[in-house]
Amino acid sequence: MHASAVGGSARPSRHISVSAPFIAVVPAWARIELDNAGDRCGLVVALSSAKLRETARRALGTTTCDIPCWFKAWDPFLREAADTLTALHVGRSPDPLCLAAFADVFALHLARRYGHDADTREAGTSLTQPKLSVVEHFIHEHIAENIHIEHLAALLHMSPSHFARAFKNATGHPPHLYLITERLRLAQSMLSEGSLPLIDIAARAGFQTQQHFTEVFHRYAGCTPRAFRLAHHRPTIR
Repeated sequence: MHASAVGGSARPSRHISVSAPFIAVVPAWARIELDNAGDRCGLVVALSSAKLRETARRALGTTTCDIPCWFKAWDPFLREAADTLTALHVGRSPDPLCLAAFADVFALHLARRYGHDADTREAGTSLTQPKLSVVEHFIHEHIAENIHIEHLAALLHMSPSHFARAFKNATGHPPHLYLITERLRLAQSMLSEGSLPLIDIAARAGFQTQQHFTEVFHRYAGCTPRAFRLAHHRPTIR
């Protein structure tokens, strides 16, 4: 999905592209376009700012709810809630009371997770262990995919540069090196324990080609994948 806004005195030009498993938070007046209009697996929720303010006032005791627009995030809660809402209304008209209840759920979550106070708490220069766990879990779940630092930063609602600094402060290594290490660790495990072709191992570990896999493996492990397999392979005992 693509969300965009034409520049102007009140509405600066913005553009966001987002695909599963991420979600995007954009103004209700943004123009939404789908890459595949025939794919009905997505959901666009328009939530009024008045609803957000009222929910924040009633549930959180605050009169302001400054939720930033134009950002991406990895938010399993919102995805699960959206999937549930969609399933409840397959083949029938939406129930207004049900929609109102879900609007409260969405608004409360957005206010608590992405409101101004929450954003201030995220402004540290390092990452806590729970936040590191979120990043690690995402990498392990999507290791075969093309993961960019923008994806990892979106998990914690941080800018890529801020995330890179915070991650290095917390672990001592940049995110790119951690990702390579995890890919190589998975590849070494498959080389030692199975007989998958190298091209399949490369794909499952997230390398674009077998040649790229061999080059990176040799650079960090000091030998080729084939040589590593010959030296470390453990045959399965039946």
